[in-house]
Amino acid sequence: MSAAISVGKFVNFLTNLQGGGGTAAPGLYALKIDPNLVEKLSGKIKNGAIVIAGTNGKTTTARITTDILATEYQTIHNRQGSNLLRGVASTLITSISIVGNIKSDLAIWEADEAALPEIVKQTKPKTIVLLNLFRDQLDRYGEVETIREKWSEAISTLPAETKLILNADDPSVAFIAKSFKGKPVYFGVEEKKIDLPIIENVADVRFCLNCGAPLKYDPIFSAHLGHWSCPKCHYDRPKPSISATNARFKPDLSTHLGLSIANRQSTVDYKLPGLYNVYNVLAAAATAKLLGIDDKQIIKAIEDFQAAFGRFQKMDIKGKKAVVFLIKNPAGANEVIRTISPLKNVSLLTILNDNIADGRDVSWIWDTNWEVLKGKFKSINTSGTRAYDIALRLKYADMNNISVHEDINTSFQESLDKLGTKDTLLILPTYTAMLELQGILKKYGGATWHKQ
Repeated sequence: MSAAISVGKFVNFLTNLQGGGGTAAPGLYALKIDPNLVEKLSGKIKNGAIVIAGTNGKTTTARITTDILATEYQTIHNRQGSNLLRGVASTLITSISIVGNIKSDLAIWEADEAALPEIVKQTKPKTIVLLNLFRDQLDRYGEVETIREKWSEAISTLPAETKLILNADDPSVAFIAKSFKGKPVYFGVEEKKIDLPIIENVADVRFCLNCGAPLKYDPIFSAHLGHWSCPKCHYDRPKPSISATNARFKPDLSTHLGLSIANRQSTVDYKLPGLYNVYNVLAAAATAKLLGIDDKQIIKAIEDFQAAFGRFQKMDIKGKKAVVFLIKNPAGANEVIRTISPLKNVSLLTILNDNIADGRDVSWIWDTNWEVLKGKFKSINTSGTRAYDIALRLKYADMNNISVHEDINTSFQESLDKLGTKDTLLILPTYTAMLELQGILKKYGGATWHKQ
């Protein structure tokens, strides 16, 4: 084990020396020496691990959860988003002494959907949070059913005393409870109507996973999330113990929310937009509550939270305003579209890459409801390795005067030049485009400008 740690630390030193982040490489090399390194180091963390997974929202949920729990625990967290086993190993390596001592008493791990079973096996978490399952990177993950089956198998190996936290509104996630020996805790939205524009969504779960009959929704919130039930076998949405009501989504892209934690009612105002972040907040609150955090501490940490770069960030770039939203699959992109559709005086820059980390298959852009944004933008630019694909999709959504540049820097500069001083540039990048954009923004001196 000491040899693996030493090699990992040396690789981390070299990558930092070269200006890299070292988020995966140290763990990659260390695991070649000791494949069970994560399991060995995880055993040194007094209060064990929390593992958070989902197609959308895992980075934000893990960060909110860490911010809350850091008020009571000395946490370790793969905060840079390297969420494969090698990323977990890298985080452990950088946090541990050369002789194997670790100060942290609680680990919070964001887990890639495909990596969840192995991360669960190696970290033996005391708490697991499953957010949602949507179609994403079909060339890598396969269909939703494939991931759900792998998750269910991993969950079936857990002892009954494990804390399992599930999204009640996602029938695919809720169904995983059938594989669990213990009693899950559920979170969900207790509303009949959401204060956002109605948008057509692609549902990945239309039939009851218990008997195969068509599911009934009343209401449906997004994709296949909602209050679901099966008229045939009466398998239905479980009652959540942590829930949201009276969500108000404000023009400044902040949110006011009624929050119920174990039947205690509170309100919370936080600096994140959209319905998708309501679920992230609920999941984090549920996790913190199970670990004994006081309601007031939970609310304060949520209200103080700032999003990870690119997931949602407001910027001031040479006196001009921009907002960045990550998009990577139809369910997430549709929620972003829904969130930005009421905004006024806006222009669009959408950046579509098809690198390995994005997924080679970009057909998801045709399942995304861009038509909602018709006639909205003062200017439109598309960029990235698949700039012409996204331009074609926007053309089919009846948008015109689209400027196309595969080079992101060129497209970004042109978008800024077109932008009025009172207007806002909406930037919608895929994952690797977001990373490239981050480097470009640093050159422009981009800084958070919002004060909500």
